[in-house]
Amino acid sequence: MAEPALQAVMSSEDILIREQGSDGICAAYNRILARARDIAGCEGVVLLHDDVALGANARLQILDGLRRPGVGVVGAVGGRGLFGPQWVDARHRAGYADDFYGWRRYGPATADVDVVDGLLLALSPVAFASLEFDPRSFPAFHGYDTDYCLRVRSAGFRVLVVPVDYVHRDKGGVGDSEAFSTSAATLRRAWPDFIRPVGPGARFWRAARDMVTIQGGRIRHLVMSRAKSIMGRGR
Repeated sequence: MAEPALQAVMSSEDILIREQGSDGICAAYNRILARARDIAGCEGVVLLHDDVALGANARLQILDGLRRPGVGVVGAVGGRGLFGPQWVDARHRAGYADDFYGWRRYGPATADVDVVDGLLLALSPVAFASLEFDPRSFPAFHGYDTDYCLRVRSAGFRVLVVPVDYVHRDKGGVGDSEAFSTSAATLRRAWPDFIRPVGPGARFWRAARDMVTIQGGRIRHLVMSRAKSIMGRGR
């Protein structure tokens, strides 16, 4: 559950809304949004995957992003100029990842983008007051984050990457590959103005770039782990 990570950074004025997602993540998130609309003065809704840990500064970092003019969604990592269904499939990327593949910087710490990674979605009142997730088109775990962000962009609001202290303790990969492929096809049909394919040469170059980025993240993680081990033995 995401509850421990949220409780670690919550203030006394924050409210934790508990939901189960047996009927899909979109349906669960929509129930959270419905309850948030009834909370007077709610500044934002933070939707967090259960394998994400937040640092001590995360609350203030997220609020700072949500309070900026015209912002609908805040996230930790994302991209604009999509050529595929995920934030990483973007011509311009921002933020950093710290996950199974190690720590990688993808671009500027703060930037306007089209979509952010659904591992952390912070929604401002202008977004959660009127825009919902689409459980019919995205009944499984994939695609909902891209779709929601593009709904926000289409409504005229900003999607923003800001610095957020976090660690994603995932297992790598995409999980259910069939659900991933289905959601990808749905996104391409729904958002042709936002998802514009690139040619084979560009796809090859970008894939090679991502491989170098991932390998760099793994090397950095290994070096940092060994340094910590050496320091521990020296005490």
